[in-house]
Amino acid sequence: MQMVRFALAGLALLALGGAAGAEEDNSALLVDLFAKICAPKPARPSQVERIAGGLGFVSDGGPITAEMERGPKIDILYMAKLMRRGERLGSMTAYFAGPDDGPSVTCTVSAVGVSADALPGLIETSLKAGERTDKPSKDDNLRLASWRTGAGDTLDMSVWRTSPQRASITINYYADKR
Repeated sequence: MQMVRFALAGLALLALGGAAGAEEDNSALLVDLFAKICAPKPARPSQVERIAGGLGFVSDGGPITAEMERGPKIDILYMAKLMRRGERLGSMTAYFAGPDDGPSVTCTVSAVGVSADALPGLIETSLKAGERTDKPSKDDNLRLASWRTGAGDTLDMSVWRTSPQRASITINYYADKR
């Protein structure tokens, strides 16, 4: 099973590597990365770090230590970026704050080269999100939407129609200590 995960992660990274051109659509890749990093609702920052690192994300900060995750309250922001051929293709952040046994978590994955037309449908089918609410934007080039998931959480999406077509998917949840 572990070998299959590494093979799938490798395929995803190869797809990212070949998708540096603006004409490429990274919508499916963004949804796939979000599904692997944020959708499982990691309970600890070290889990996010391990998953993201396995997918090729690199953090400029030091590693998350066990001491950082101990105590009555945690307050950790983990940020990492995905680089290929000197280009930043994606990034992710996860912020854990609150009591050790159930912190509030905000987890976001972002990418460039994402289609504003394709992304909503991929979120609905791949992440099993329903009840979409399109949100108004002051800029016609920015598309915003939210979905409720089966777990009662909300996914938020923002995607720019203009180059480099940046997009992000975010989930907020309370982590269960595992």
